[in-house]
Amino acid sequence: MNLIPTVIIFAAVIYLQGFRIEIPVKINRFRGQRGMYPVKPFYTSSLPIMLQSALTSNVFIGSEELGAIGGIAYYMSPPQTLKEAVLDPIHTAVYITFMLGACALFSKDLDRGPWDWSEGRGYAA
Repeated sequence: MNLIPTVIIFAAVIYLQGFRIEIPVKINRFRGQRGMYPVKPFYTSSLPIMLQSALTSNVFIGSEELGAIGGIAYYMSPPQTLKEAVLDPIHTAVYITFMLGACALFSKDLDRGPWDWSEGRGYAA
């Protein structure tokens, strides 16, 4: 039952990754030379997802060691069924917001490159 939606989403992602938008660019320094700048609006990378999964796993492990049953670990876990997602909309909304927010923050940091992580943030290199 879960295989069909997975295959559909997988096929849609592969199809959408092929799209490119060509933005016209004019360079004034070279007497109005024009060019096209390709942009992929649906760029995906697996590293932000892996980092978010590692963060969630660490919270779950810490929660199990402390014996906590609910709390932040509950809201970071996905609803198990569609019925559970509908009956507990706050849990669903918090989970979706956390998942998208964490992946977006990791993507933003990764966009600058690992060499920028330690510069200007007070971290030791």
